[in-house]
Amino acid sequence: YKELEKKNVIVYSSRLDKEKNPFFMLSVAKSFLESHTNYEWHFTTSGKSVRSMLPGVVDAMYKLAEEQPRFKILTGLTKEEYYTELATCRVQFNSSLQDYVSWTVIESTIFGADIVFPNFRSFPEFIDEDRLYKPFNITSALNTLQTAIDEPRTHDYIGEISDIGRQMEGFIMSTNYKDGEINIWHELEYCKHLISN
Repeated sequence: YKELEKKNVIVYSSRLDKEKNPFFMLSVAKSFLESHTNYEWHFTTSGKSVRSMLPGVVDAMYKLAEEQPRFKILTGLTKEEYYTELATCRVQFNSSLQDYVSWTVIESTIFGADIVFPNFRSFPEFIDEDRLYKPFNITSALNTLQTAIDEPRTHDYIGEISDIGRQMEGFIMSTNYKDGEINIWHELEYCKHLISN
């Protein structure tokens, strides 16, 4: 997949529920597409239709797609089609306000997408500072997207470290560990060192 040619596409893959902050994503997408006329913004889902528990967001999605043809709603994607989107896009944009280490970021970085996420919750623990934007700040999000476009890179270590994190999670569950919270991302620098050696 990493050998596929990159396209001028920003991908958004999160659910459209309140904790994912989709109205903010739509505002960023609208502003970004107005200033980047050679780019597309893709919303992806494996579902046959767009769904949300947040009132009004589905209508707002289709309204933006109607007003801005380069905002594309891609439904019914197979895993292979979704992974191709990740492998060929420039950036995966995230606006979540509650995520921790999710499959969204793991899959996108494994398939070579650059990433732009809010500086919120656990994201600063494993995402580079110059790929984080101030939550709810459209200008900050746009500036961070521009940085990723101007200075693209991959983030392969996230997929590697996430495997360690999932093994730790399995250990905690299997041993009924109760002596305080363990967050694998606090070990980020140590894990990066292990992987590079």
